[in-house]
This record gives sequence, C-alpha cells and structure tokens, in this order.
Amino acid sequence: MLLLEGKTLSDSILNSLPARVGAATARLGRPPSLAIINYFKNSPSSVYAAKKAAACAKYGIAANLFSPDGAAGYAGFARLLADLGRDASCDAIMIERPLPDGFETLETWDSVPASKDVDGLSSLNLGRLLVTKNFSEIERGAFFTPCTALAVIRLLRHHRIDLRGKTVALAGRSAVVGKPLAQMLIMLDATVTVCHTKTPDLPGIFRRSDIIISATGNARWIKKEMISPGAVLIDVGTNFDERGKMCGDADFDDIKDLAGAVSPVPGGVGPVTLACLLEAAVAAAEARASSGNDHNTEKGASVLT
Repeated sequence: MLLLEGKTLSDSILNSLPARVGAATARLGRPPSLAIINYFKNSPSSVYAAKKAAACAKYGIAANLFSPDGAAGYAGFARLLADLGRDASCDAIMIERPLPDGFETLETWDSVPASKDVDGLSSLNLGRLLVTKNFSEIERGAFFTPCTALAVIRLLRHHRIDLRGKTVALAGRSAVVGKPLAQMLIMLDATVTVCHTKTPDLPGIFRRSDIIISATGNARWIKKEMISPGAVLIDVGTNFDERGKMCGDADFDDIKDLAGAVSPVPGGVGPVTLACLLEAAVAAAEARASSGNDHNTEKGASVLT
C-alpha cells in the first residue's frame, strides 16, 4: 500500500514562501497579513485557528486572530467583515467554521472581497471555478479556490496518481470540499459520482470506483468491504474518537491491506490544506503589491502567482 502522506508536499510549498514573503514585505512596507475569524473558543475550530496563526508567524505572515462577541449578533459580524474588507493592511481573510446559527449565508461569503477570499467561498471565486474549463487557470492563479479541495488535487498529483479516465466516488457535497472538488476532478478528466446521505447503494458505488474521496466527518465509517482491491482512498475527514484520538472517515487499520493507496489522518490532506492557505495569503499580498488596488480580483486580475 502506498501511504499518501502530505508532509513532503506541505514542506515543499511552505519552503517556497520565505522569499516571496520577503519580496512582498519590501514592496508593501509590511508583511503579508491574514485575518482569521473564529467564534467558538475551546473548540476544534479554535485549535485550527491557533495552528494557522502559529504557521503564519513561522513564515513571516502577520496573522490577526479575531474572536467576535456572539452577543453582537450578525450585525457585529457584518461590521467586522466590512472593516476587514476595507482595511488596506489586511490582505486575506479566513472565516473558521462553524459559525453561529444563521451566519452562514451568501451575504456572509460575498462580504469578503474576492481578492481577500483565500478560501474561495465568495460567489465570484466559486463562479469562476464553475465556468473555468482548464485546471491550468487554477494553477496560474486566476482566482482563489477552497483550500481543502485544492489540497486533495495537489496531494493526488504529488503522488503521481493520474485522474484521466478514472472513476471517482466523492462522499460529501459541501461548498468547502465536495462541490468545488468535484469540479476540479472533472477538469482533470475524471468521471465523478457525488455521493451523500440520500445516495442508494453507497458501498456498491465505492466498490466500482478507482478512487474514493470522503469528506463526511463520520469517524472510521469506511470499511474494507466497501472498497475494491487496489483502490485509492483520500480521507478528508477530521474526527475524534471516543478516546479523543484524531482519525479519518476511513478505518485505516481495516482497509490498509486491501487499498492500493491511502492518505492518513493526521498527516495527509491536513498539512497540505494549511500550506495552501498560507500560500494563498502570500499570493493575495503579492497581487495587492503589484496592483495597489484592493479590488484587483473583482476587476479580473490574477490573484496567485
């Protein structure tokens, strides 16, 4: 079995950043900056936010962590997004999920200027993903895409897994992973079946697929009887079992002797996702330094290098 570890790829991405950060800092007169918004303290999202802030500090990116007061309601959240959108010293914005009830709306994602929307959830960035025909547009940085979806593609390509003509079963249909990832896979000539809670005969679909990608958040639900010998399994799930141990959607110990390749949790998609986020934040700063226009993305300019 091939272990699809993400550390090597993550290190490669991150090691390319210091020179870019230095150049952007010289042009802007300050380091690239990332605003991270997290509502829930003492939660998994707060752990992830802290990890992102620590990684930013390591690579010379200024991370500003915001923990808004829920008592201010959506109006307070909207004011924060508006302030960050106008702030010339803020290059990139990352909103941690989950959000308070009623906050995850189209208005929320579109309140983030597309040029600062480094997780690619605004209508403009997602719309560009939908209409773009060639993956090269993503590679050259014409717009931002959701970091986790992009990390899956980069991990597959890093390990030289060819997607052309392959059948892919994708479990999960969120705007963060499932939907954008399906579009990317199609761009790379895979045939994709998007599965969800109402999909009949899910094990049968999995067994007929060359590649299985799961992003459901259900701990260890994929067993060996659900996959075919030699299948590739990309595990995007981040779960904690009854002992508090991090695990994926796949039962790794159960499937490892049958699968042809598996991404581990932790150590697979996660490190690459973090690296993609930092890379996107630097790219947003580079675009700002090049154009001097906070709304360069809305005018159609590239945001990545």
